[in-house]
Amino acid sequence: MIRRNTDPMTGPPDGVAADLQCAVTQFTPAEKGKERAISGQAVMPCTVYCSYNEGTLGVSIRGLDLQIDLNIEETMELMKAGAEANKELTAPMTEKYTDADIAAKWHELQSVDFVEAESPSGLILAEAWWIFPRGVDRDDLWAWFDKNHSYGLAYLQRVNEGEG
Repeated sequence: MIRRNTDPMTGPPDGVAADLQCAVTQFTPAEKGKERAISGQAVMPCTVYCSYNEGTLGVSIRGLDLQIDLNIEETMELMKAGAEANKELTAPMTEKYTDADIAAKWHELQSVDFVEAESPSGLILAEAWWIFPRGVDRDDLWAWFDKNHSYGLAYLQRVNEGEG
């Protein structure tokens, strides 16, 4: 729930705030010549503050003694660019694939690498694969297959095991 700021110690009088759940991602330490990877993810309580007068959007993550402040205009431009990128990325996901195409990709998925992470299934894609970006949770992949194959995920699992 969004609330007006009434405490001058927590923000400007034109400010608003909301207590939310934030996804906090941790990365492996930087090493020369190596790409950083996701080492863990967690959902943590945070408070988001916004002040139009000051032009800032702040995110305070409780338990980490950390606050990040962003310029609202730059944040809005970033969100617009993100929406456009999402349209481009999700366009293949909204295409219609035949059951045979989906079954072939399900079979291919069995040899795709996942890494452990703090996510709903505990596993995320290690690298981008087909229409899915790196870091997608295994349960989200399975949900896509369940939704897009006419007989669903249980059928694909049985066929993959040689029962179908």
